[in-house]
Amino acid sequence: MISEKKKIAIDIGGSHVSACIVDTTQPGALPGSIISKSLRADGSITEIIAVIASCITALQDTPVGGIGIAMPGPFDYQQGISAITKVGGKFGRMFGLHVRQALQDATGTGALPVQFYNDAHCFAIGARHVLGLNGERTVLLTLGTGFGSAFLANGELAAGPDLPPSGAFYDCLFQDGLADDYFSTRWLLDTFRQQTTVAVTSVKVMAEEYKDIAQPVFNTFGENLGTFLRPWLAGFGCTELVIGGNIARAYPLFSAALEKQLQDLPLKIIYCQETERCILAGAAMATHAPQNNILRRTLQPLLPVSRETARDNTYTIFPSFQASSPVHEGYASLASLIKDDHTIIIDGYDGVLWEQFRSGLHQALLQLNRPVYWYHSAVCLQSPEVITTMLQDYSGTADPVFGKRFEGSLSDFFDAEKLSLINPDDTPGVHIIYGTGAALTGIKGRTLYIDVPKNEIQYRLRAGSITNIGTPTHTYKRCYFADWPALNKHKQTLLPQLDIIIDGQRPDTITWMQGTHLRAALDDMLTKPFRARPWFEAGVWGGEWMKKNLSGLNPDEVNYAWSFELITPENGLVLEGDNKLLEISFDMLLFHNNRQLLGKAAQRFGTAFPIRFDFLDTFNGGNLSVQCHPRPEYTRTHFGEDFTQDETYYILDCEPDAQVYLGFQEDIQPEAFKSALQEALTNNVPLPVEKYVQQFSARKHDLFLIPNGTVHASGKNNMVLEISSTPYIFTFKMYDWLRTDLNGRPRPIHLDRAFENLYFDRKGETVPATLISQPQLQEEWTQGKKWQLPTHQEHFYTVDRYEFSGEVRIRTNGQCHICMLVEGRQLEVSAGNSTQRFQYAETFVIPAGTDTYTCRYDGEGKAMLVVAYVKDNYC
Repeated sequence: MISEKKKIAIDIGGSHVSACIVDTTQPGALPGSIISKSLRADGSITEIIAVIASCITALQDTPVGGIGIAMPGPFDYQQGISAITKVGGKFGRMFGLHVRQALQDATGTGALPVQFYNDAHCFAIGARHVLGLNGERTVLLTLGTGFGSAFLANGELAAGPDLPPSGAFYDCLFQDGLADDYFSTRWLLDTFRQQTTVAVTSVKVMAEEYKDIAQPVFNTFGENLGTFLRPWLAGFGCTELVIGGNIARAYPLFSAALEKQLQDLPLKIIYCQETERCILAGAAMATHAPQNNILRRTLQPLLPVSRETARDNTYTIFPSFQASSPVHEGYASLASLIKDDHTIIIDGYDGVLWEQFRSGLHQALLQLNRPVYWYHSAVCLQSPEVITTMLQDYSGTADPVFGKRFEGSLSDFFDAEKLSLINPDDTPGVHIIYGTGAALTGIKGRTLYIDVPKNEIQYRLRAGSITNIGTPTHTYKRCYFADWPALNKHKQTLLPQLDIIIDGQRPDTITWMQGTHLRAALDDMLTKPFRARPWFEAGVWGGEWMKKNLSGLNPDEVNYAWSFELITPENGLVLEGDNKLLEISFDMLLFHNNRQLLGKAAQRFGTAFPIRFDFLDTFNGGNLSVQCHPRPEYTRTHFGEDFTQDETYYILDCEPDAQVYLGFQEDIQPEAFKSALQEALTNNVPLPVEKYVQQFSARKHDLFLIPNGTVHASGKNNMVLEISSTPYIFTFKMYDWLRTDLNGRPRPIHLDRAFENLYFDRKGETVPATLISQPQLQEEWTQGKKWQLPTHQEHFYTVDRYEFSGEVRIRTNGQCHICMLVEGRQLEVSAGNSTQRFQYAETFVIPAGTDTYTCRYDGEGKAMLVVAYVKDNYC
C-alpha cells in the first residue's frame, strides 16, 4: 500500500549520494537509516544515474508516495533537466539530460512521482524543522563542492529585488570571478596547494592534519565570505545566518574572520552540523507550485487527424492538399522508424508542448525495448535578463502593440558555449537532443522538426501553457517582432535537410511525414490551385455573417470579427496523405521555391507573400475603429517592415444601411480633429465622427481604396473582404467608439502615430474620385465579362473581377493570383493535371508557375470571381 506520508528523500552532492525514508508528518525527527554511496560528479551519465538509482532501489521495499531529490543548481527543477555547468566540472556530462526520465527508466518507478528541488532550498526548508529556526529574515548557506544559498522570510522561501537576480549567490560576481569560485571546496584545496605546495583530497584532511599551516587559508576564506555577504545581508535585513555544508564542519578555523566582517550587523550566526539531515527532511517536504493544466484558451476546434467527409457546396474550414505520399499518425509509428538510430535531433517552432511530445515518444520507444536519453536544448538559452536586454529595441519597446522586427537570428538567443556542452556519450540506446534550437548544437543525426500553427501558438500563449523563447512571458508582441522572425530564418535553413516533419498542434497525438515526401508535396503544390487553412477570431465589433454562412464554425463563439483567410505569416497549409492531415506553415512553400510561387514578384518580395485576403464581419456587430495605416518610410524606419499596409475593402455582402467611413470632410482642420479625439480619449466623450470623416453607402461588390495614411473604418452591417498588402497589425486607432475589448480592457489608441501618417488632402470630392474604384470593362465574350477594379497608385496590387458562366481561361502572366468566388455556389478550377472545386467565399491561390488556369461555373446565374495580383511595374 502506498503511503502518502512517507517519501524517499535523496541528497545528491559532489562526492556522494545520501538517501533515506522520511515521514513528512514528523520532518524534524531523526530519519531511519541513511544510505550513503560515493559518487564521482565528473563521471559519465551511466555511472551517475546508476549510483542514484541504486539508492532508490535500496529503499523500494517501503511503500512511499513519491521521491524528493535535492540537487545542486543550475537545474530545471520543474522538468527534471540538468543545466549544471561552470561549477568546477561537477555533473558536467549530464548537461541538458532529462534526469527524471533517466532515473525512472533505471529504477522502474515510472508511476511514482519524482520531484527535484534546489539542494539549498531543501536545506532551508528542512533546517526550519530540524534546527527550530524562527528568525524573520534568514539566509542559509551550504558550503561544499558548490556555494549554495537560500532565503527565508517569516519561514517561507523568499525572492525579490533585495536578492540576486538568479535567486542564489553562486553566480554573483566576486573579485576576479564568480562567488562559486571562491566559496567552495575547490578554492580551499587549490589555494592551500598554491600557498603550501601540499596537495590534499578534502577540506577535512586540510583542517585536521594540516590545521596550523591551513589557518591563513581559512582566514582568507572567512574574510572573503564576510566581505561578499555583508551588503547582501544588510540589504535583505537578515536576522539569522545559517551556515551548513561540509565546509561548515571546519567553522572554528574561519568563523573569527567571518564574524569580524559581520560584527556590526544585528544577526545571529548558526553553524549547522546536520546539513545532510536538514536537506533530506527538506527534500521530502518541498513542493512545486501547481502546474497549469489548461493548454489552449479558445472555442475553436483543433485540426482533426483524419479528413472529414466533405459536404457539397459548403465552405470548409479545414481545406487540405492531396499529397502523393503518406502522412503517418502517432508516436508508435515514429518510434518504429527511428528506434535504431543512436543520435536524433528534434528541433521545432516556439509553441511546441515539449514535455507532452517527449513523454509520448519516450513511451513508444520503451515499448520497443530501446533505452532513451533526452537532452533539452533549452538549458543552452541565454538568461532571461540577457534576452530581454537584447530585444529591448525590438519587442521590448514601451508601446503595448508595436515594436520593430528583430534583425538577428535564433542563435542569438543561445549561449554558444553551452550549446557545445551538450555531448551525448556512447551509452547504448537512442540519444535525443530536443527543443527549439536543438539543431544549433551542431550534433549530427537524423533531423526532425515540429511545426505548430500560429493560431495554436496564440491559444497556448493565452492559456499560459507556453512562453516566449527564453523568458517567462506570454506575449503576442514578442512573437511577432522577435521570436517568429528568428524562428522563420532557422526553419528556412533546416527545410532542405529535414528528415521528418511533425505536426505538433494536437496535445495527445502527432502526425508526421518524411522530409523527402514533404518537399515533393511542396513541389506539387506549386503547380496547382490550393487553399490555406483559414482561422477565425472574435472581436469587440464582430458580427454574425460568418457564423451563419460559413460551415463548421463553433456557434458558441460570441461573434466572429475576422477570418485569416490568407494572411500568410499566420496561415498554415494542410497536407493530406492516406486520409491523415498534417499542417505546416505557409511560409515553408516560400522557403522551398518562392520563384515558382510568386513569379515576377519574387525578386522584390523574396520569401514574403505580398497580398492578403481576410474577412471583417460587422453584421449585427459594430463599427470598426476610426483608423489609418503607416506610410512606407515610417513602416521601414519604425517597424522594420519592407512594405506597408495598403488596403481595400471589397463589399462581399451588406445590409441596406451599411456604410464605410473614408477620407476627410472638405473643411477638415487637423488640430481641431486631434483635439476632439483627445477629448474623447481623456474624458470618455462621444466623438461626432461624421463631422470630420465622410460616410459612403456600401453596396455589394463595391471596392473602397484605402492606401496608407487614409482615415477609414467599416461601418456596422458589412461583410468585408479585405484585399490588402500583407502586413496586418499596423493599425493606428484614433477613435474606438469608447469601447473596451472582450475582456473589458481599454483598446490601445495611437493618436500621435496616426497624425504622423495621415494625409489630410484626401478630403472632399477627392475621396469618391480617387478612393472608390470605378470598374473598367476590359474584355467581353458571349458568356462573360472581365472587369478591372483599378486600385490607387499607392497600391502595388490590382484587382480583376470575372463575371461569367461556363468556362473562362485565365493567364497568370508570371504573377501569383489570389482568388475568391464572391458570387455563385461552387467553382471548378483546373490547372496542370489537377481539377479542384472551390466554394463561395473560399480563398484559393494559383501559383505563378501554373501559367494558365481554367475556371468552370455550372450553377445558377453568373459567377463572380475576384482575382488579385501584383502590378508588373511594382516587381
